[in-house]
Amino acid sequence: MAEISTDGVGSKITMALKTGSGVDIHELATSLSEAEAMPKIDSVTAKKASATVAISGFGVLKNGVAGVRTALKALEDKDALLLNSVSSSNPNSVEVQISSQSLAKAGKTAIQVLALARPEVTEVHNAAGAVFSSASQAISGLTTVTLAVDGTSRAIPIGTATPQGFVDAINAANFAGVTARTMVKAATGGTVSIIVQGKTGLANAFTIGTNLSGDAELSYVQEQAAQNLKLKVNNVEEIYRDNNSPADVIDGVQIICKTSNADGATRNIVVSENTSGLKTSIDRFITAYNDLLTLTDYLTGDKDEEDELAGSLVKDKRTVNSLISRSRELIGLASESASNGFSTFRDIGISNDLSGKISINESVYSTALKTNFSDIRTMLTGDTNDQPATSLADRGLALQSSAILNTMIDTTGSITTGKVNAEQSVTKYTAELLELQERLENSKKRYLAQFAAMEGLVQRSKNTQDYLTSQFKAMESMYSK
Repeated sequence: MAEISTDGVGSKITMALKTGSGVDIHELATSLSEAEAMPKIDSVTAKKASATVAISGFGVLKNGVAGVRTALKALEDKDALLLNSVSSSNPNSVEVQISSQSLAKAGKTAIQVLALARPEVTEVHNAAGAVFSSASQAISGLTTVTLAVDGTSRAIPIGTATPQGFVDAINAANFAGVTARTMVKAATGGTVSIIVQGKTGLANAFTIGTNLSGDAELSYVQEQAAQNLKLKVNNVEEIYRDNNSPADVIDGVQIICKTSNADGATRNIVVSENTSGLKTSIDRFITAYNDLLTLTDYLTGDKDEEDELAGSLVKDKRTVNSLISRSRELIGLASESASNGFSTFRDIGISNDLSGKISINESVYSTALKTNFSDIRTMLTGDTNDQPATSLADRGLALQSSAILNTMIDTTGSITTGKVNAEQSVTKYTAELLELQERLENSKKRYLAQFAAMEGLVQRSKNTQDYLTSQFKAMESMYSK
C-alpha cells in the first residue's frame, strides 16, 4: 500500500479518491499549528510595529529640540543682536559699507576727500619718442627690464625683444603690483605704446630702465605721478592712505572714495544701530519652543490609524515628560552673565501660560530694550562671539539653555537612548518572529506526520473491511446455491 502524502495536493487527491478518513489533513495541520503560534506572532508583530514607529517618533522629537537649539544659536553672539547700518550723504562721491559689526559705533563722521589715490603711469616709446609700429616690432639688444619700487629693485629677463615681450615679462614677474600692457592710441592703424602702471599710493611710485646703454631705442614719459588719498575727517586734516577704499578711517566702516571734492564739500557718514535682530531672534525662539511643546503632545497623544506618528511615543512618556520639564526650566534659568538685574528670560517679558507655552509681553520688552539693551545683550551672550559650550568663562543665557537641551539629544541623552533602544527592540522582535515562524512550520510538519500516520491506519482498516466484506459476500453466494 502506498504511503499517505503529507503535502496539500496529496491530501486533496486522497480525499477525491475517497480513500483514507476524508479529512484534509494539510488544512487541519495548518489550522492547529496557527492556533498555537499566531497569538504569540501577532503580539510580537504588534510590538515590532510599535518600536518601529517609535524610532520615527524619536527622530521627529530630536528635530524639534534641534529647532529650539538653532533659535537659541542666533542669541549666542553679541554681534548678531545689534546690526549696525551705515549711510552716506552722497554715495556717488563716497560709498560706505559696514566692515565689522563689533567695531562700528553709532554716530556721524564728516569727511572731505581732498585728493584721490592714484597710481603712477609711465608710457614707453622708442628712442625717437614715437610709438612702435606693432606689438611685435623688434627692439635691438633688449634682454632685461629693471623695476624699482620703494627702495627695492628687480631685474626681469625678457624672452622676446618686442613690445609684447616687454609687457609679458613685467606681468609674469608680478613685482610690487606693477603691470604693463600694449595700447593702440590712434583711431586707426596698428601702432602701439607700452603702458606701465603701479599700485595706487605715493609709496608705490616706480622707476623703470633696461639693459640698453642709455636706454637706446627706448624713452619714458611719466603720464601720471603716484599719489595718496588725502582726507579731512571731522576737521582733522591731512589724513593719507595709499588706496581709495580704506577700512580704518571710521571704526567698523569701509569707505569707497569715488570723487575728490575740489569745492571742499563735506560728506556725512552716519552709522545707526538696529536692534531688530534681537527681537527677530527672540520671536523665533518662542515659536520653536512652542512648536516643540505641540510636538510632544502630538507624539504622546491619541493614536490615529491614518497617521502612524500620532501617539508614537505614548509608551515613552517618561522620556518626553523629562524633556518638557527641562525645557520649562529654561524660562527661569539664571544667566551666568547676569547684568544690572537682567538674569532670566522673564526679565525681558517672556513667561509661560498654563499650558506651558511661552509668549512675550511687548510692553515689558520695549521698556527694557530702550534703557538696558547692553545689559540684555550681556545676559544673553556674555558679551562674546563664538563662545564654546565647554568654556570655563561665564556663559550667556542662550548658550546655557542650548547646553541643557543638548544633554537630551547628544549621544548619551535620553532621546538618543530611547531611539537606540527602539532600534534594538526592532532587531530583537525581528529575530523572535523568525523563530516563531520556524516553530510554526515545524509544528505543522509534526501534525502532518501524525495525521499521515492516522490516515495510514484508517486506510488499512478500510482495506481489511473491504476484504472481509468481499469474503462474506463470496461465502453468502456459495451457500445460497
